[in-house]
Amino acid sequence: MAPVQSFEPISTADSGRTDKNQLFEALIASIHRHPLEWHLIITVAQPGDPTDNATIPWPPDRQQVDAGTLTIDHLESDDTSPARDINFDPLVLPNGMATSDDPLLSARSAVYSQSFTRREGEHKYGSAISAAETKK
Repeated sequence: MAPVQSFEPISTADSGRTDKNQLFEALIASIHRHPLEWHLIITVAQPGDPTDNATIPWPPDRQQVDAGTLTIDHLESDDTSPARDINFDPLVLPNGMATSDDPLLSARSAVYSQSFTRREGEHKYGSAISAAETKK
């Protein structure tokens, strides 16, 4: 994912703040100013490119395809969104797509599953950011 907008650090004047929601608040303010966008860039492998070891980079001359844009243009609080209890699994793919032979995918799938199971057993607290705050 390649960001469309340039990086904007939080002001150094705020570095002493202890507000636990500082990053959430900065993200909310940014999205209210303008949508945030990222391009999904896919690098096309060539015969012989390693697909079983993510630590070995492919040559920089590989074809890249801009496969679409992710846009975040509004916010939802966890309190009003059905996305709270979702588990990401890199091995669950739509028809027509298949995983590579990278062993990290299986490891990540197992760890994410365990993390989800643990989170499901925890007490559910309200969202750190309220629904009213997302509408500012």
